[in-house]
Amino acid sequence: MRAFAEAFPNEEIVQQLVAHLPWGDNVKLIEMLKDSEERLWYARQAVEHRWSRNILVHQIEGGLHRRQGNTPCQQIPNCPCSRSPMLAA
Repeated sequence: MRAFAEAFPNEEIVQQLVAHLPWGDNVKLIEMLKDSEERLWYARQAVEHRWSRNILVHQIEGGLHRRQGNTPCQQIPNCPCSRSPMLAA
């Protein structure tokens, strides 16, 4: 319980987000992630996509947070490859 309170000190976040996850999911988030922003990102994704605990663990171990939206072109304003026809949806 103490680790939970230290991991999620903001009561608003607990009421709005973390309360929607099973206790075991919260324990996994605390055990596996030291960075609070990353922990909240995974908690939001788990709630939004209704991940099971196994999927949550799989996504953390696979580094989804680091891979999601971190392509070089998205980081550089006006990058010429962002206008590439291959990237057009």
